[in-house]
Amino acid sequence: MPSSFNSQRNMFCDRAVLGNEASVETFFVNRLLEELGYRDGQIKTKESLTKLMVSEGRQRKMYRPDYALEVDNTIRWVVEAKARDESLLPFVGQAASYCHKINASHRDGNPVTHFIMTNGDQTEVYEWDRQDPILSLSFKDFDGVSEKWVKLKEIMSPDAFASKGWSSQPSLFETSMTIRPASISEINAAFAWCHKFIYRRENYSYSAAFMEFVKVVFLKLLSDKAIHANPEASVSEDGTLQIPANEVKFSTAWIERMERESPNPVADVQFGNLVRDLEEEIRKRNKKRIFNPGEILDLSPETIKGVVAKLQDLDLYSMDSDLNGRLFETFLNATLRGKDLGQFFTPRSVVKLATRLADLQVRRDHVDTMIDACCGTGGFLIESLSDMWAKVDGNKSLSAAEKGKLREDIATQRIFGIDVAKEPALARIARINMYLHGDGGSRVYQLDALDKRVRSHPTETREVRDEKDEFKYVAETSGFDVALTNPPFAKEYARKTDVERQILDQYELAFQDSGRTRKPVSSLKSSMMFIERYHDLLRPGGRLVTVIDDSILGGDREKRIRSYVRDKFIVKAVVSLPGDAFQRSQARVKTSIVVLQKKHHPEEEQTPVFMYYCTRVGIDEVARQRVLPIDEENRKAAEAEIEKVGSLYKAFLDGRADADDWTVAADAINGRMDVKACLPSPGRNVEKWQDAGHKVLSVGEMLRPAFGAVEISADGLQSIDRASDIVVPAENDDLVTLLRVRYDGVAESGETIVASDSTYDVLYKVKAGDVVISHINAVHGAVAVIPVELEGMVATKEYTVCRPREGYHPFLIWQMLRTPEARADLLLASTGMGRTRVDWGIVSQLQLPVPSVEVSEAAVKAVEDARSLERKAQALYETAARTLGASLNLDNAEARALLAAFKPPR
Repeated sequence: MPSSFNSQRNMFCDRAVLGNEASVETFFVNRLLEELGYRDGQIKTKESLTKLMVSEGRQRKMYRPDYALEVDNTIRWVVEAKARDESLLPFVGQAASYCHKINASHRDGNPVTHFIMTNGDQTEVYEWDRQDPILSLSFKDFDGVSEKWVKLKEIMSPDAFASKGWSSQPSLFETSMTIRPASISEINAAFAWCHKFIYRRENYSYSAAFMEFVKVVFLKLLSDKAIHANPEASVSEDGTLQIPANEVKFSTAWIERMERESPNPVADVQFGNLVRDLEEEIRKRNKKRIFNPGEILDLSPETIKGVVAKLQDLDLYSMDSDLNGRLFETFLNATLRGKDLGQFFTPRSVVKLATRLADLQVRRDHVDTMIDACCGTGGFLIESLSDMWAKVDGNKSLSAAEKGKLREDIATQRIFGIDVAKEPALARIARINMYLHGDGGSRVYQLDALDKRVRSHPTETREVRDEKDEFKYVAETSGFDVALTNPPFAKEYARKTDVERQILDQYELAFQDSGRTRKPVSSLKSSMMFIERYHDLLRPGGRLVTVIDDSILGGDREKRIRSYVRDKFIVKAVVSLPGDAFQRSQARVKTSIVVLQKKHHPEEEQTPVFMYYCTRVGIDEVARQRVLPIDEENRKAAEAEIEKVGSLYKAFLDGRADADDWTVAADAINGRMDVKACLPSPGRNVEKWQDAGHKVLSVGEMLRPAFGAVEISADGLQSIDRASDIVVPAENDDLVTLLRVRYDGVAESGETIVASDSTYDVLYKVKAGDVVISHINAVHGAVAVIPVELEGMVATKEYTVCRPREGYHPFLIWQMLRTPEARADLLLASTGMGRTRVDWGIVSQLQLPVPSVEVSEAAVKAVEDARSLERKAQALYETAARTLGASLNLDNAEARALLAAFKPPR
């Protein structure tokens, strides 16, 4: 082309700069639209437009133009740009078809009136329903004065469309949508409805219905993520998002418009495109597999539309970062959720506290690499990502470029997750979680982390083998700085199968020293195996922060596990969690968080240990779905406790005095390692009471046992005060009523049985005034004084029955034993790691201050008055019932006979 021609210029650019399509858009179309008077908010670029099925000759394809122009929030015309050497004619049909599709979505009228085709050299204006252009302009016609330029401005400026007064029924392209934040209970209720809707309509199994639902929720989350990133979205103070409806794919309006082109558009178009895009990322090794090749969303159009209608207005992306974990917990039943395997999901506050204790390092010269080798749905992974990104963003010494590089490095190279579960595939759900939070799950693996050899099998696909090889290489060549995890508590590996036997043979902990030989154990809990596995995976000096069953820290059978820990690690911290911390997972397991540092060499000495006992962390997540005001209070209390523990641990690491009260000597963990055994001790207030002038006595000096005490049963029945009240079941067929003592300190009648049916070898008849102490539940307040009406009932050996010594009233001792101070001391002195037992040997040694005569008499009188009022209240109830029954004949012999004849057994 002659140089003189290249040098030609119009009002927008030199012709020479127009080459490919991108340059035509940048130097010609963008400037043209600005000159016509369109604001940025009125110009919709290709990326923000919805692909539609359009006609191209005899073929059909998914298509969207390069630009769409809005006036009054309604698309009025579109632009298709091409390279300067491309002919416009072959593309006219698809642009016209796109305009037709938009107009077809409106019930009244056709808002899209024109489209423009241009390659810079030639620009043609079409009315949407005509095959020939109504105006053609050459490059030179754009000079600001030509007749064609004036005509173009007249028919295509914003004012020209506004003056036409377009008005129609709302459609996807002209209305806005509101996407609002929702509470956890509202989300859970919506999810429950959707899951049940799918389960019932599609005849799927419970788990299969769940996995199809996960696919739909994934599309919803992607849509919400795009909305949050869309500059067209406006956010109100309460977090509500307002966005043009045509920017939202996850909506019934989008489905209704697309139904003209596809019978099931969400499944065919949205999910189909998603799977294809992910497959391309997998092929490039940028992502790990989430869905199988060619996997489909196997739900009917009606079912999908119902789920979309239920969820479209809710903002899921702004929910708690472990949304998918919550979703998973909500819908899988106990077996699928892994309860039988001990696989419990970690409360968010526990995750946050553990991550705080992990103290993940992010600096210019070093970024920690973390791993959770039993990651489940990815809670620890997401929290680590959030924590490390926050440290990057908060570092004022970093440039924007440095921050961006560090964030990408953290997301793609520093956070590793593993999960073995295949049905359901937890690792894939974790990948979804990470994908939606900036990573894509590129370092989440589905394999058995406890197999140290990470063995592949011939039946596995090349993709699976490559995945294992990739992790094995990282583990063997670089290792990890931090393991942050909550391994399953109850799952065991046993030598009954070849696979598990071969894995056990890899573990030092799977063998016990027996004289001169090493004897293999028959089975080993995976939680114990993970301690050894993480030791292998961590670099010297690396930190293991793990939730652990307290039985490992203090149980007699786990001594050798603790010995292994002391040999291989420096114990930095043990933080006790409340007994109800895992109530949402219906797990009755007392747990702690431990921080262990891998030794650099075997001779490295144990240092003092930070210990703390939490009372609020974990209990902020309740099993019930209904939200109560107390839940917000518990959440704030848990957050405050996390902050306190984190600050104290930092003070401990810095050697500050703030943490002295929460520090124990190194030799304190030579036996047990649990906080209860090492930090607090019973009798801590004895000196204070004595200094205040109070007389301090042991319970054994105020009570003497009549039944259930170890020292008495050893002497035989003849040493018991009332031997005549002993019932020997093997020798007695009389009916007896078992005594029960409630947590509130009230004794009541229990089951009536034939004495010989009792599983106990001896029972004891109680009398009025006896003090009865539960061995199992005394720490909960299960101590009672027997009233007259319960005299003659029998207590089992799970109780100690006592009589007050001279000078001490049973009501006084009863009240003292039920005080928080007494129960706390009993708890600290108790044995066992599960249900806390306190026998007479422990109770008798409990020391308590003796109140003055005046205080004692006042306390006893108050109890006597209360019991008198209770008896009066009971008499009034009975009088009311008799009066009503007599006046209306509601209590008669025939009614009583019918009850006696037909009432079901208790």
